[in-house]
Amino acid sequence: MTPGSEYPPLIRFDDAFPGLCWLGRVRPRWIRMARSDWSRARNFARRHLWPMALTVDRAVQADRRYLAEELVHLAARHRLLSMYLPRFMGGSFSGSVLGLFPVLEELAAVDPGFVGLIGGHHLGLTALALSFNFRLMDRVAGLVVRGEQTGRPFLIDCAITEPGAGSDVEEEDLFPRADLCTRARAVPGGAVLSGRKCFISTGHLADWHLVIIPYDRTHPLDKIGLFLVPKNSPGFSLGALEEKMGQKAAPASELVFDDCFVPSDMIVTQPGDLPPGRGEALLHGVLGITRTAVGAMGAGMARGAFEIALDFAAWHRVRGRRMIDRQGVQETLIRMLARVHQARAVYLEAAFALCSAFLPAQIPGFLNSALYARLYRTRFLTRLRHHAWFRRRAYRLFAGRPVTDHQRVQFYSSLAKVTGTDAGLANAHQALDLMGEAGSRHENGAEKLFRDAKLGQIYEGANELNRLHMFKHFLARDLGVDVFGTDPK
Repeated sequence: MTPGSEYPPLIRFDDAFPGLCWLGRVRPRWIRMARSDWSRARNFARRHLWPMALTVDRAVQADRRYLAEELVHLAARHRLLSMYLPRFMGGSFSGSVLGLFPVLEELAAVDPGFVGLIGGHHLGLTALALSFNFRLMDRVAGLVVRGEQTGRPFLIDCAITEPGAGSDVEEEDLFPRADLCTRARAVPGGAVLSGRKCFISTGHLADWHLVIIPYDRTHPLDKIGLFLVPKNSPGFSLGALEEKMGQKAAPASELVFDDCFVPSDMIVTQPGDLPPGRGEALLHGVLGITRTAVGAMGAGMARGAFEIALDFAAWHRVRGRRMIDRQGVQETLIRMLARVHQARAVYLEAAFALCSAFLPAQIPGFLNSALYARLYRTRFLTRLRHHAWFRRRAYRLFAGRPVTDHQRVQFYSSLAKVTGTDAGLANAHQALDLMGEAGSRHENGAEKLFRDAKLGQIYEGANELNRLHMFKHFLARDLGVDVFGTDPK
């Protein structure tokens, strides 16, 4: 699309989400909130994000060390850094889980790089929240909210990937065999971290880093450690800034730990905090949410490519005739639109699976009220949720859901991720084909989206791994198939 042009009238909430609209007859408040979130995201994406997307991409291409701090401040001004935090924590989350993923689609349709930028931050918040360490979660939430209020944004990231361990650290069967180079060692008063993490989204912009390192590499999930490392910590430094092909607004960073000491009050999780054998529930919970989010992002990229192609076909003429008046072009556009709807249908199913398993579809109204926000900060409730007993109880309720619930979430979240990102790349490729030479010009947006879309197939577990993950959690559970070669027989 050209800057300032109107979106086609068919891209309306009712057309895009008829299932949610029907659900609104049963739960009107859920869908009113989802519609409001979507509308706010659309207004932000059109008015504020669109004019900056190509400029930032061009700036990073010209200087690979360039950091898109203006996008961080833009997100903070519009309270997008706290959009996953409930209002009783001071955040801007409306309370509708079902509205979160359409918001990501809307933003990614304009700039996937921006979603990758704030996505690294929200990945850190998600992992922290699912550790059920409410003491540190309250602390980080306060810093994020205060940063939005003061105009000095506060970001965290989530550091998982290592130079020799990529997608395998996101699969519990492969984790023990991953070529890990990082090490966490318990010492009096805390822990010492050594090694390197790489391809960490938002790393060069983050104020704190949520680092995931096992204390014991042979039993990584049972001995998992989560650590909060401020950027000025002794022994910590930033390494290389990757020169990526796409999503350039989101820096991918190397983090270096040279006997970096983490005091005990900054250790999120250490051996003994989680019930034995339940470490994979934390991994599954994080991936179930983030892969669904990447699926929504992929649907957004597919839609963005479709809209660019549609806009081009509507005004470009060949031999005096508009391209859109030709049946071949009409068929191509419908194929592209079909991929958008297919990707959207799958990520919504994944969202419903999350809500069925362990996330509420909506925060109860009382919990999202100003009265509860005051109660939440009282000494009694603060001491209660910060107590180790409360944390263990919360985690047991989360991890203790039937195994079929967790398997269903894993299947649908991976399906959403694969379907969405494949659709995004397919539509970006088709947009380039339809536009011909014009598609290769940066100012038209199609070539940027093609570069952006390819990355979606790689992070949050490469699509090849996600397909095996789906097989394991859907077919292999009943057929007794050893997917990852871990059966000693």
